[in-house]
This record gives sequence, C-alpha cells and structure tokens, in this order.
Amino acid sequence: MSRLPRLLALPALALAAYALKGPADPLRPSGPEDGVGPITRRRYWVEVEGATHTPQEVAEHWRNHLPDHVPKWLAWFRGLDHPVPPVNRGDRLWIRMLLVRRGRVVVEHVDPLGFRVRTLRLHPDAGTSDFRVYPGEAPGQMVLQIESLLRTNSHFDRLAYIFGVHAAQRRNWELTLTSVARYSGGRIVNRGHESLEMPQLAHSYTLPEVPDAPVGAGVDPVPHP
Repeated sequence: MSRLPRLLALPALALAAYALKGPADPLRPSGPEDGVGPITRRRYWVEVEGATHTPQEVAEHWRNHLPDHVPKWLAWFRGLDHPVPPVNRGDRLWIRMLLVRRGRVVVEHVDPLGFRVRTLRLHPDAGTSDFRVYPGEAPGQMVLQIESLLRTNSHFDRLAYIFGVHAAQRRNWELTLTSVARYSGGRIVNRGHESLEMPQLAHSYTLPEVPDAPVGAGVDPVPHP
C-alpha cells in the first residue's frame, strides 16, 4: 500500500476506534446538545382498527415488553439494572444494534398512554424517543407512534446514518409498530413515516411536569385512571 492511501485510512480507523471504545462517561444522560449534525425528528406511525385491547393496555404492554416487539437482528434490548419486565421510569436498557453497535438508554417518562426514553452517552444518537398510543374516536381505533428527536452522537455515527443506518432504523421501528399492532388485536389500515431536519424541533407530545427520577433506579409507573 502506498503512503497516501495509508494516510487517508488513518481518520477512518480513528473514528472506528472511538466508536468501539465509547465515551469516557458512557452512562450519563445525553441530549441533542451533545450530538453533531442537524437535529432530526423521525416519526413512524400506524393506524389500527378493531383492536381488542384498550389503548392503556397496549401502552403498558409495549413498555414492559419492548424487547419482544423489536426485531432482535436489528436491535437487541435487555435490562441494564434488572431483568425486564417490568420497565419503569428511571430504568436503563442495554441495546445491541445491528449485532455490533452498543447503545444505552434510560426511561425518563411513563404515563398511561406511552413512555419516553433518553439516550445515554454510550449510544450512536443523542436525544429522546417517544412511544405513544393515541386513542381513536371509535372503540378499537388507535394510532401507534414512535417519534424520535435526535442528533447523531459523533461524526462517525453521522456517516453511518447517511450510508445506510437510517434504512435499518426505519425498518426496525416499522417492524416494532407492526408487532405492537398485532398485540392490540386489531388490523393496520394505514401507516407512514416522516423525517425532518430543522434548527429547532419539538416532540408532538409535550411531557407534563414530573419529579426527576434517579437514573438506574426504577420507580412505579403512573397508575391507570
């Protein structure tokens, strides 16, 4: 190999080494301010009719059995602090993405119709993902939605996202929604997705004010009304 190709390979090797080693504070909660590149909102949804479980039952099952609904060849979930289920606010989850990339998240909010997780520093993204069930006007109707507000954690992860990880991520959440819809007992009548990159973005669902939960110390979820 000539000297020039070797020199060009050095930055790629350095980025790969960083991704494998991970940050110095891997379990610190992170947000878009910790990432690089544009803030991106990615939203995936399915509309369901004829569900035999209530929206509250679907949301609770989704939270506690998230590892069962996510395809393991795309993202393998398990509890970091204790076996799951249950999954409550303050609990951390261990993720292995595409069988090689590590990720950690913490559940920062739980309510009767959904839950939200925040990335920890050991994750290819920096931000939050919201998993929500919107009841429809008629019994058995509901919308299942996953909405992320993220930046990539590093330039290495930004390149990986551009060159294919975005497709795997989309497929992961589409299959997850299909699985949750199957649990609901209904049928999918419509589905879609969108991705927006803007200087300022916000989740479509605004969290109510809740007390802080210690990271790694689960607390009971909000009870059903």
